[in-house]
Amino acid sequence: MTELDIFNNAIHNLEKDIPIIWDWKTIDPNKDTGIDGELNLTLNDKKVVLLVEIKKDVKNHQILNILHYNSEFQNFLLVAEKLFPKVKEELRAHNVNYLEGNGNVYINHNEVFLYIDTNKTLRTKKDKGNRAFTKTGLKVVFHFLLNPQLLNHTQRDIAELTNVGLGNIPLIINGLLDTNFILKLNKNEYIINHYEELLNRWITEFEQTLRPTIFKQRFRFQNKNQDWKEIQFNEGKTVWGGEPAGDILTNHLRPEKFIIYTIETVKELMLNYRLIPDDEGDVWAYDLFWNPQFNENTAPAALVYAELMIGNDKRSKETANLILNEQIKPNL
Repeated sequence: MTELDIFNNAIHNLEKDIPIIWDWKTIDPNKDTGIDGELNLTLNDKKVVLLVEIKKDVKNHQILNILHYNSEFQNFLLVAEKLFPKVKEELRAHNVNYLEGNGNVYINHNEVFLYIDTNKTLRTKKDKGNRAFTKTGLKVVFHFLLNPQLLNHTQRDIAELTNVGLGNIPLIINGLLDTNFILKLNKNEYIINHYEELLNRWITEFEQTLRPTIFKQRFRFQNKNQDWKEIQFNEGKTVWGGEPAGDILTNHLRPEKFIIYTIETVKELMLNYRLIPDDEGDVWAYDLFWNPQFNENTAPAALVYAELMIGNDKRSKETANLILNEQIKPNL
């Protein structure tokens, strides 16, 4: 379903419940304003002009971007095919106007107030097996996000760097082409199209598809007063991710949940770092799924950003935004 299809479906479902008059104007995508179109809406002789951003859905980690648009455009409207109840609750708490594909709506702008939340959620068709967003595909796409020029290496080189079977590489690249996340400039040259959108899509799929499969064990520190910054990891084998990495990169966060990525065994983690297995512990260990050459003092910034955006607290999202603006965007 295209963005225009999502909008048309939503506005027509709204018309079933409320007598509105509306007009739509698409904004030139080359202007790169971040807005997809302009909606002129009339209800009971009250007219309002809304600047619209269209999304298939909005996950928790994307809310910060929506709030940014809402602060930038006083007459902002989010149109989405599907919104989860907690997401809608947070949008309303921040007075973000939204329209859902089923006609559920919250618009509180000037003298117009609409609120419907009784329509059933629409069933959406799943993507038909796009190989770019499978467990294997996500590992390869992550390397493309770390080094976009890797797209232009030979498929054999990509397979060796990412430790993925050679036959997967053309399928993953075709999946990215099909979703317009990469563009083909000529026979042998590709570029990433809309890097931040691809990163956000990767975060969504990482949370749902990849991260659950790479979880190793929860631990607690043997010493309750352990200063996590004093722990010396084996170089190339284990690194901080999530909140500790966010603090290292920005000095803006006091970690409460400690994520590590590692190729060491549970036994090695226990012996080397005095970690005790504990299902309620605050140390979470995951398999290190990328080529360690991209490590510095922490997991790669793109992964740290992803973990912090997946988190629920405001401070983590603020830290993620710092990482995006100060360490990821400048290197694109």
